[in-house]
Amino acid sequence: MSWTLGIETGGTFTDLFMIGPDGQVFADKVPSTPAAPEHAAAAAFQRGIELAGVGPAAVSRLLHGSTVAVNALIERRAAQPGLIATLGFRDMLYIGRQEKTHIYDMFYRKPDPFTDRANVYEVAERTDPDGSIVDPIDRDQVAGVVDRLIEDTGVPSIAICLLHAYANPSHERIVAEVIAERHPEIRVVLSSDVCPVHREFERASTTVINAFLHPVVDRYLDQFAQVVKQAGCIAEPLIMQANGGVLPVPATRRRPAGLFLSGPSAAVAGAASLATQAGLPSLITLDVGGTSTDICLVTNGEAHETGHGGAYGEVQGQPLNMVMTDIVTIGAGGGSLAWIDEGGMLNVGPKSAGADPGPACYDRGGDGFTLTDAMICLGLLADRSELPGGIKLSLAQAQQAGMLLVDELGLSVLELADSVYRIAIANMAEAIRSVTVRRGYDPRDYALFACGGAGPMVAAPLAEELDAGSVLIPPDPGVFSAFGLTAAGLRMDFTRAVEQGSPVMQDRVAFATLMAELRDDAITSFGELNVDAAALTLTYTADVRYVGQGFELRVPLEMGAGESKGAAYVSEAFHGVHALRYGHAFEDQAVEITALRLMASSSAPSVLSQWRTLPTGQGADCRTVHIGGVETETSIHDRAGLASGEPVPGPVLCIEPTTTTSVPTNWTARSDDFGLLHLERRNA
Repeated sequence: MSWTLGIETGGTFTDLFMIGPDGQVFADKVPSTPAAPEHAAAAAFQRGIELAGVGPAAVSRLLHGSTVAVNALIERRAAQPGLIATLGFRDMLYIGRQEKTHIYDMFYRKPDPFTDRANVYEVAERTDPDGSIVDPIDRDQVAGVVDRLIEDTGVPSIAICLLHAYANPSHERIVAEVIAERHPEIRVVLSSDVCPVHREFERASTTVINAFLHPVVDRYLDQFAQVVKQAGCIAEPLIMQANGGVLPVPATRRRPAGLFLSGPSAAVAGAASLATQAGLPSLITLDVGGTSTDICLVTNGEAHETGHGGAYGEVQGQPLNMVMTDIVTIGAGGGSLAWIDEGGMLNVGPKSAGADPGPACYDRGGDGFTLTDAMICLGLLADRSELPGGIKLSLAQAQQAGMLLVDELGLSVLELADSVYRIAIANMAEAIRSVTVRRGYDPRDYALFACGGAGPMVAAPLAEELDAGSVLIPPDPGVFSAFGLTAAGLRMDFTRAVEQGSPVMQDRVAFATLMAELRDDAITSFGELNVDAAALTLTYTADVRYVGQGFELRVPLEMGAGESKGAAYVSEAFHGVHALRYGHAFEDQAVEITALRLMASSSAPSVLSQWRTLPTGQGADCRTVHIGGVETETSIHDRAGLASGEPVPGPVLCIEPTTTTSVPTNWTARSDDFGLLHLERRNA
């Protein structure tokens, strides 16, 4: 028997999703263990095989997403790396860009890089933008610099970012060889491997972030692989990447920053896959977990990705120039705490009650009032109902936690809960506008795809806030990220920088040659993973701008047209992308390519034939729900009992094992043949 198991570690819960050889599905949650996240992963593995009633060796495909990278970056909980730069470029990280994001703040300071200036050493060398060597590198001088750096700082890892290494990486490789010979215990990251493109500041920042994460990710991957092996798993784990694909552990180690937003990327990949099957390929994904809300735009089945000219990948104010799913994250989850600022205004998040102790209603010692506490006070959740992981909700504890805020604000508990609920929704709406309206997309053209434990409880009123009329809820939305893992295939991204004035812009042969080089890189890399070239899907893009423009837009390329028409085709495609983004295009202006990119992937095995949420055993009932000062008698339906295609008018609460979906008065709910729950506004 062959089973697939996805394990996604979040801030509050670790989710599991298990699929059997005949399409059987088991989904559940276990509490996360933030101090040692691998323990929760091991518990999820044991829970999965227990639910399926199989031995550990039956799991032939194990996939994992983790918050270990994002937590280490946000908390800066790792040893700083060293950085070796070209002589004269020691301060490129600290000069950065001449940008001031808070223009009226007299005391504004740029965010600090992920390493101090004392950890940056220089080597004498020089390479031109075309890759020609101006000043050769001296191995003896490099050896002395490396020895001093390690002796003076004791860094566990070193980032190497030399001038124009994207055009010729030979000098970076020499430095790496010297480090390996003299200090083999030191982890090394080369900018020419992780970010082979223009712009020294962004390239250096990306390399330093990878080096910062290297020891953390290495240690965690070792621990995770060890605990699942001890549990009896014989499958090689596949780790979720920020680009929406998965890779084996050895490949993941080479680019540890690929784990950034690993779990949220899985949810986006799953949403794009499931909704495309149902014929609804354009989505706004809303993943509301315990500590945060993650939002991404999916257009025509393709998740939006970070890139210049639109969305920037960054961490703590530092650029992370890698291809990543373009996810906007805000601190608004079920565990987000309500608090009063200095002006007496009520706020929700970003601080969270986390997994330990969790919201007050978990009855595990939490004393802050959270969004989950607000929802049980409003009646969206039932007193004494049980969550996965054996947690029983307590209305009394939630009400008690709100008393301090009630006294200070002069509100009733219900008024406080309603305010917290609506503030959280307003925060989510503003985040959605940042990836839609502010980038030229109309949210009314998209369906809101809500998942996470709290997503279905806020989705309909959030859609109303955005004037959208359609919401999709997948089965078992509380563990949807774990499902997304099982739907993800292998993926790697490859890049070639294109120098200004390169013949690529004028010569179709040069253009085709560069694309072929990318294709060869992909075939070689996937060959190391025993994936045949015939199984690969290749998608080309180009970073393009008008000559003299400061930033690029990413332009999709059709393989045949790009090779036959070359730059003429790229120019035409770029004008269209520019017009979509900015509302106009300068078709008489010359354009230039700064980089060619290739996304290479292989599809995940098709193992899910049908998916229906399990029954809760709770029949029809009613509950009083208080929203916006209005008291409504709301009927309760077991989601598993909803007949496909039959609309159910609100107000309704559709309950299932991992969450509850709120269907307000002016909405209807219906289930489809794919297991999706459709919420539609009757007056939309």
